[in-house]
Amino acid sequence: MAAFPQRRVSRTAGWARRLSAFSLVLLVTAGGGHRYGLVETFGFLWTLALVAVLALGGLVLAFGGFSQLWRNGDKAGKASLAATVLSLVVLAPYGAAGWLYLTLPALTDVATDLDEPPAFTIAPRLRTAQMNALGPVTAEAAALQMRTYPDVAGRRLDASVERVLAALAPVVAARGWRVHGPMPASAGGRAEIFIEMEAPSLVLRFPADAVLRLTDEEETTFVDMRMASRYGPHDLGSNARRIDAFMAALAAELERQSLEIIDIPPSDGAENPVD
Repeated sequence: MAAFPQRRVSRTAGWARRLSAFSLVLLVTAGGGHRYGLVETFGFLWTLALVAVLALGGLVLAFGGFSQLWRNGDKAGKASLAATVLSLVVLAPYGAAGWLYLTLPALTDVATDLDEPPAFTIAPRLRTAQMNALGPVTAEAAALQMRTYPDVAGRRLDASVERVLAALAPVVAARGWRVHGPMPASAGGRAEIFIEMEAPSLVLRFPADAVLRLTDEEETTFVDMRMASRYGPHDLGSNARRIDAFMAALAAELERQSLEIIDIPPSDGAENPVD
């Protein structure tokens, strides 16, 4: 009775699965470490580059495993398929970031007022040589922002500076941002108040700096904002999106607090007399 030849196990497919799985584990571990302050940002950026290389390597080896399955009938299908899925999961955010990189302008500093943007005074002293330098908004950058993000603008809030400051505190706290110095409680006779903050992103906590300018207009308060990324030549549209979200959250919190202070007199339970 003739014996069937034993199918070979593809080593290429096995290595593909190992590389792809390791790239996913490294991405999750490094991402969690950076979020909780265990991995510094510059090293994390290099780790992200390594993760991409590993995931691409796993994908290439997976294609080699599929080729060996097709040509030689080697045992490679399950391992190659697993490697392909894992690599695509890892590379999906890179693909999204690449699309944003190509379709959005290379800005790292976005402001609601491009003629007189709020000035950073504390953040420049905190930045190292590895970080983006902070300077004035150039005419070219302002033109790019106006074309791409025309809706990024300051807001006039129908409230005093004191009420805006009271609404500002929970909005900043909800985002995990850190104010440099104490949060002011009032204008203190000043026409403008500047508040600088360290403003990390929500998920991976990529650091950025933000400054708010509150202009006291007596019955109203005008709020301007500027946000600048610390690392990289491109913010991928993050600063504009975060400014819009912050302004909307501030207006919503101010409205919520306004509803809470509405004085509704309690009912005394007495019935109106009937004639």
